[in-house]
Amino acid sequence: MYKKKIIKHLKYLDIKKNDNILVYSKISSFGISKKNFPKFLLSCLIERVGKDGSIVMPLYTFGKKNNTYDKNIIYKNSMTGLLNIEFFKKKGIVRSNCPIHSHIGLGKNINFLNNSNAKYSFGNKSDFYYFYKRNFKLILLGCSPQEGATYLHHLEALKKVNYRKWIKIKKMVYNNELNKFENTYVNFFALKQKNVKYDLTNFFNQLIKVGANLKICNLKYGKSYSILIKDLHKYSLKILKKNSRALLDR
Repeated sequence: MYKKKIIKHLKYLDIKKNDNILVYSKISSFGISKKNFPKFLLSCLIERVGKDGSIVMPLYTFGKKNNTYDKNIIYKNSMTGLLNIEFFKKKGIVRSNCPIHSHIGLGKNINFLNNSNAKYSFGNKSDFYYFYKRNFKLILLGCSPQEGATYLHHLEALKKVNYRKWIKIKKMVYNNELNKFENTYVNFFALKQKNVKYDLTNFFNQLIKVGANLKICNLKYGKSYSILIKDLHKYSLKILKKNSRALLDR
């Protein structure tokens, strides 16, 4: 019974053939406890975009303990969900080189993951830059903007908001050709103070008010969201131009 509901849910989010989608997920929001649900959900996404579409998901490496980065390893954290883990198992998966904000992808339009700037989490030539250039659609599957709208931090970097600053973070990155770890430094747009709080769900409500085409679909324990990244980019910058602190919980 739930299979028809899932297909209807994805259809409502306007996921179509040939789409390029960036998917963040919290599948517990569906309220489905079947063991094979992550695999089924992934197969539905792949079927909907088809052979000429593309799917990308985050596989981030956070935390002081995770100072190493090997593209072949998942460094589990709060943003590592069951769907991400299932996707990482797929044959032909490609992972980007950034030791902090890496992404995994499958499909026709994911070659940029091999070429994005590994030394920048956000900004020019980062993975996020290419999501905009390649016309990706952001899908928050059962997760709130607060949990999955990482693209907004990329916009903070472009806007050079005054409550963040560029810092360099040292990482040990595994070199497959040399079969060893090497030191590298990643440019990260970090918060100046730890007590800064966000309200990205409220910001998404503002996006609707200024004209963004944002689709919202209810689930048993949450909601899903869908928006073209070019729309997210355009309308977010429009809001941030008026108020550079609009992403924050005031």
